[in-house]
Amino acid sequence: MKTTTIIKKAFLISSLSLSFCACDLDQLPQDQMTPENSLKNETELKLYINGLLPMLSGASNVDNGASVAAGRMMEKTDDVIWPTLPDYMTGKRSSTQSAGSWDWDNLRKINIFLKYSVNCPDETIREKYNAMAYYLRAQFYYDKLKTFGGVPWYDTVLEDNSPELYKPRDSRETIANKILEDLDKAIKNGVETKSLNEITKWTALALKSRFCLFEGTFRKYHNIEGAEDFLKECVSASEALMTSGKYTIDKGEGTDVAYRDLFAQPVTNNASDVEVITAYAYSISLGVKHNTNYSIINASGNQIGLSKAFMDSYLMNDGSRFTDRPGYETMIFGEEFENRDPRMFQTVRCPGYARIGKTHDVNRLYEAMQISATGYMPIKYIQSGDYDKQTSNENDIILYRYAEVLLNYAEAKAELGTLIQTDLDQSIKLIRDRIGMPNMNMAAANANPDPVLAVQYPLVSGNNKGVILEIRRERRVEMVMENLRYDDLMRWKAGHLFTEQFRGVYFSTVTAPSTKYDLDKPAYTVRNANFYIYIGERPANLTEKNSIGLNVGIFLSNGNSGNKVLNTDKVKTWNEERDYLAPLPSSALVINPNLKQNPHWDSPSD
Repeated sequence: MKTTTIIKKAFLISSLSLSFCACDLDQLPQDQMTPENSLKNETELKLYINGLLPMLSGASNVDNGASVAAGRMMEKTDDVIWPTLPDYMTGKRSSTQSAGSWDWDNLRKINIFLKYSVNCPDETIREKYNAMAYYLRAQFYYDKLKTFGGVPWYDTVLEDNSPELYKPRDSRETIANKILEDLDKAIKNGVETKSLNEITKWTALALKSRFCLFEGTFRKYHNIEGAEDFLKECVSASEALMTSGKYTIDKGEGTDVAYRDLFAQPVTNNASDVEVITAYAYSISLGVKHNTNYSIINASGNQIGLSKAFMDSYLMNDGSRFTDRPGYETMIFGEEFENRDPRMFQTVRCPGYARIGKTHDVNRLYEAMQISATGYMPIKYIQSGDYDKQTSNENDIILYRYAEVLLNYAEAKAELGTLIQTDLDQSIKLIRDRIGMPNMNMAAANANPDPVLAVQYPLVSGNNKGVILEIRRERRVEMVMENLRYDDLMRWKAGHLFTEQFRGVYFSTVTAPSTKYDLDKPAYTVRNANFYIYIGERPANLTEKNSIGLNVGIFLSNGNSGNKVLNTDKVKTWNEERDYLAPLPSSALVINPNLKQNPHWDSPSD
C-alpha cells in the first residue's frame, strides 16, 4: 500500500505540479525569484510570460523549435503521406501510448501565473499579461478537448495532496464553455498592437474562430447538441478580425509566387505580417532553426509526398473541376498540371520547377520521383538551396493567418444556412484573388455538387451541400501542411478517408527493359526530363539518378502500371465508434479511478 501511494504521488506531482524554478518553493533562498515574492511589475510579468510562449505551438524547449516545424508541416494525414503509417490509421493506437498527451505541467505554470500576478498593483499592466495567460490556458484545453473530449478542469494551483487531483472528468460542454470564457478574457484585455511573435487580442480572436468552428462542426456531424451556438461564435470572432482592418491577404510579388513566398521567406523579410497574425520565430543567429529543406528534399529525410487525392482537389484555372475532365485518373504527370490553380505549382514540384534563385533543372523532378513517397514532392516552406543542410532553415512558421479566418467564416455561415454570395465575395474571393483564380459561385456550387467530394464527405447534405463541399476543397488546398487536416477530418466525421489506399503519380505500362516518362512534357517540349522505370537489372544507358526499378524502388497499383503506392502490405482500419477520440492513458486510470475511459477503448484490466 505504501509503495502504491508513493507511485501515485510521484505521478501526480510530475504531471500536475511544477515549481517556478527547479527547486521546491519552500527551499529557495529569499533573494531568488519565486511566484510569491515576484510578478510585482511589468518586467517580471513579461519575463514569466515569455517563458510560456513556446506553448503557443507546442514547441519543444530542447530542440530549438525544430519540432514546431515538423509537427505543422508534416502532419500524417490523407494529404501528406509518409513511408510509414501512423498507429491511428492501422488500429494500433492504445491507452499505453497516450501518456504524452496527458501532460499537465504547462497548465500548472499558467495557473501559477494567474494566481500570483495579483502581486502587480497596476491593474492595466496585470490584465494585459493575464490576457496572454488566459489565451494559453484556452489553447491548452482546446488541445485536450480535441484529443480526449471532456477532461478535468483546473483553474487553481493544485498541490500533491489536493483532493481535486482525483476528480472525475468534466463534461465536453463544461470544457468548451470554459475555453470560451478564457478566450473572451484574452480578447477583452489583449494587446491591440499587431505583433507576429507575441500573444495579442488578434491571436485570441484567431483561436476563437478556429476553436468555435471545430466545436460547432464536431457537434453537428457527431450529433451533439449546441452546434449552432459555437458556429455563431465562430462567425462573430471571424467578423471581429475582418472588420478590424488589421489584416488582409498578402499578394506579394504576383500570382505566380505570392503563395509560395508567404511560407518560403522569413516573415519579417517579405512583409507578410499583413496576413500573418501570429508566427513562431526562427533565427540562425539566435540558434533557433528548423529542418524543413533537409526533411523534405533529402533522401535521408522523411521522404514525404502529397497524395493524388489531394492533387485532384485543385481546380482548373478557370474554376472548373479537374475531376470532370475525361481520363483525369490516368493523366501523366506533366499533363495534370496544365491550366490548374496556381497554388498547385507553388506547393508541389511540377514541370518547369526551379528552386528559389535558380533556373529550371530536370534533376529536381528526378529527385521528386526517387525521394518522395508519392512523387508529388512538396515545396511549401522550402527555402533556397542555401538552407539544405540539416537544421538550417529560419523561415518563420505561421500559427495563425488571415486566410484561415476567412475560410472559417465562410464555412461557419454555410453550416448555419446563413451564407449568401456576398459572404463569399468577402472571404473566398480575397483568397483566390491572390493567385488570380475566379471567385466561388454559391448558386452554381449548390446546383451541381461535386460527385467526387460528395463521396469523400457523405454526411454533407441539405440546400448548401454543394457550397459546403467547395469550401472544404478551398480549405484543403489553401491550408495544406498547416496542421489542420487531421482536426478537419475529425470534426467532419470523415476518418474513413484514412483507410483508402494512398496513391501518388500515375505511370502507364512499364515494359522491359525500361520505359521512358517525360516528367516535363508538355510544359517543356525541347528540354525533356526523361525518367525511366526499368524491369530487372538497370540498363547500362541509365543512371541511378534518372531511373528506378519496378517492384524494387517503386511499386505501382496495377503491378506494371498505375499510381505509385506504398504500404500495400499494411491493413488500414478506422473504428467509427471509437477513433474520433484518443484513449485516456491507462496509467492515469489506475491512479485516479474516478476517470472513465473513452467509449470502446479497453480498460487497464482488459
